[in-house]
Amino acid sequence: MSHSARDWERPGLSERKKRIARAAIEAFLADREPADTGDGSGLVVPDAAWCERNVRSFDLHIGACSTLLRFALGMLVVLLEWLPIVIVGRASRMSRLSLEERIRYLEALERHRVSWFALLFIGTKLPMLFAAFEEGAPLASTGFDRRTTQTRRRLVIAANRGQNP
Repeated sequence: MSHSARDWERPGLSERKKRIARAAIEAFLADREPADTGDGSGLVVPDAAWCERNVRSFDLHIGACSTLLRFALGMLVVLLEWLPIVIVGRASRMSRLSLEERIRYLEALERHRVSWFALLFIGTKLPMLFAAFEEGAPLASTGFDRRTTQTRRRLVIAANRGQNP
């Protein structure tokens, strides 16, 4: 019998850090395609259940880490929360910014001339979005041919084995 660290489902984030992760994940998954959202911003807000699934996955991935890595990722999340004052000049925490402001902040962080800020962006975005495209419509949008990444493949067997295609 094989066990993985995810079998224990040990959470790794406090409620405060989950709130920060939820705000960041919502901004990461928001779409800028023009849509009739009613507010004139052209933003398509991601589904709340999709965001919550990603927060839960991120929490479990951090919970499965070593103590030192759990501490480091937690500090990256806290840094992400407090850097808007440095990056975009807003005296506010990231989780309190509007969705449009969070997107602008994260884009500025990604393109910052100081490489440590871009590294912070990548170091938080990748683990936060591990589960984003693993099932359902988001997975289908990538061109994947199955319902989930864990679904077994079904091979199509030719009706006439003796004939060459």
